[in-house]
Amino acid sequence: MSKPAKIVIAGAGRIAWHLGKRLKAKGLPVAQVLSRTAAHAESLAQTLQTRWTDDWSEVLPDADWLLLAVRDDAIADVAASLAPYLPDTLVTHTSGGTPGTVLKPYFNRFGVFYPLQSFSFERSPVWSKIPFCVDAQQEEDVLFLKRIAKTIGNLVYRVNDEQRATLHVAAVFANNFANHCFAIAEKLLAGKDLPFELLHPLMEETLAKVLQESPARMQTGPAIRGDAETIRRHLDLLNDHARWKELYEKLSASINPDMEI
Repeated sequence: MSKPAKIVIAGAGRIAWHLGKRLKAKGLPVAQVLSRTAAHAESLAQTLQTRWTDDWSEVLPDADWLLLAVRDDAIADVAASLAPYLPDTLVTHTSGGTPGTVLKPYFNRFGVFYPLQSFSFERSPVWSKIPFCVDAQQEEDVLFLKRIAKTIGNLVYRVNDEQRATLHVAAVFANNFANHCFAIAEKLLAGKDLPFELLHPLMEETLAKVLQESPARMQTGPAIRGDAETIRRHLDLLNDHARWKELYEKLSASINPDMEI
């Protein structure tokens, strides 16, 4: 990049906050923050020491890159609102589950800048370990996004819409569904006055193993062993939790489809 890119972020949620701060820290300051909620836009802009607006028509018309860090269901609406003011700007969203082509009706240059991580305000990301999945219609824009991602992170991949859709489903299984199982375990233990910390070493060992070997090879437990008796006892213990009982049955059947309970 011969000159610093003029970057505009639309959105003021978790991804916008973390990406905005990281861009600034790596010498790529955000020139403007946009949000429909003025207080949110102002708060992030103050953190980034930049300008802000809650009026789409005030977006910087000479922006080099517009980063849409908004909810998946808002991407198209925000794109439609900003399109008249940014005819030549590269526009990308940060969604894993939304195709980049959702932007095609609105912009000539469009793509995706997807950091594969679960962000929260309470934790600081380890940027060197976050995969950045990028894509764009024009090769020059792909190279631009790769340079940005390499500047703020370490792991950069070009991932098309079809690949990213499958990646996002896999991420939901690995993160959201796994976390939900952790939440169920925590509630079950709390019901018997047991601390969740009892499971921490087991959880850590499970993750350590699957990071080294195929998860399928590392599968343990009563379902993979075909231990129907233990499973029936577990199901009895879950009689007061119908949804968790159903989930236990379905997960056990998924692990070992040939087992009869």
